[in-house]
Amino acid sequence: MQFETYPQQKEISARQKELNRLKIEIESLSKEIRTNEIKEKKNYELIEKYNQQTHLLSKLLRSVRSEVTEKEHAIHGLEQDVTRLEKNIEQLKQTYAQYVVSVYKGTFTNKLSYLLNSSSLQQALMRYKYLSKISEQRKMDIDRINRNKVRLSLQRNHLETEKKEKTLLIAQKEKEEKVLETNISQKRKLISKIKNDKASLKKELDAKKRAEQQIRNMIAKLIEESVRKKNSKNLSKDKDKNSGESDNLPQYFDVTSKFGSFENLKGRLSWPVNKGTILRDFGENLNEKLNTVTINYGIDIKASGDLNVRAVAEGVVSVINWLPGYGSVVILTHKNEFRSVYGHISDIYVTEGEVVGPGKVIGRIGESLEGNILHFEIWNQRTNQNPILWLARR
Repeated sequence: MQFETYPQQKEISARQKELNRLKIEIESLSKEIRTNEIKEKKNYELIEKYNQQTHLLSKLLRSVRSEVTEKEHAIHGLEQDVTRLEKNIEQLKQTYAQYVVSVYKGTFTNKLSYLLNSSSLQQALMRYKYLSKISEQRKMDIDRINRNKVRLSLQRNHLETEKKEKTLLIAQKEKEEKVLETNISQKRKLISKIKNDKASLKKELDAKKRAEQQIRNMIAKLIEESVRKKNSKNLSKDKDKNSGESDNLPQYFDVTSKFGSFENLKGRLSWPVNKGTILRDFGENLNEKLNTVTINYGIDIKASGDLNVRAVAEGVVSVINWLPGYGSVVILTHKNEFRSVYGHISDIYVTEGEVVGPGKVIGRIGESLEGNILHFEIWNQRTNQNPILWLARR
């Protein structure tokens, strides 16, 4: 009988360490925020601390939600095991009961007489083997019943433990969700107070400039990692050909290879938001409040109504990170080294490594000093593209 395989203790310990680390970071930021509030430092830096804390809380929530899902799968598997064991025990009991009834009816009460009444020695031997086999089968049935009873007891205990842990995780999730809601509410109040402050606007603009370089660096790192993995695969193939033996290198599979062509979607690409207007175009933009010209490596879309952010095409979630200026950023990798970047995300509904289809909701747009703005970029290798040329006309 097959039983569910559960996470090893090392994996559980590593995950718990990561959760504890996140909690420590969140608490540290909470202390900084409280200190600044006491000193009445209602400025852009405080908003960034709120943004960073929101990112960490969202990450913590994603981890807890993932654990809840894993517990649900484990509980489902255990419930199936318990049902199978109960049925198996019942079947064995019924078989054994039939044997006991036959004994009481006298079928096998006088084994010696049964053997002596044989018409020949060969028949006597056959009857002896038959009786021995029945006796052996009965012993095996009793042994199986006892072993399955022990397994059933263990599985029931395991099931109760998983259910209790799931209840605790759900309570933790609800608690963190409330903290996140409070955090977002406090940030909104702060934004309403300083959204017209030129000094804060200037700091946000400077942070965005630095964030653009960080996005470029992340894209470059993803490309380098992709090239390294492909080279490792080719090296492994060459070794196999030359030696006739396979080495222990893990086989690399480019998950994007099974996606449809991204390049063919140019001019027909789905928009990342349902409704919105372009606040800043690709390239040079004049900031009227600060009277400065800035370079935009993507476009900024001011959303109205629906704040859900959707994947523009099928891809794999390559990066989820927090950057001052753009808050939580999600990068999707598409076929042939195309990538899409989504900035200013508050709630994130996906995890790194997850494959998403076109239109999949990956998160919600967060609030900045200018409102609910999605920063959106498209890259081909190391070259950023003008998203307007790629998105379908509205």
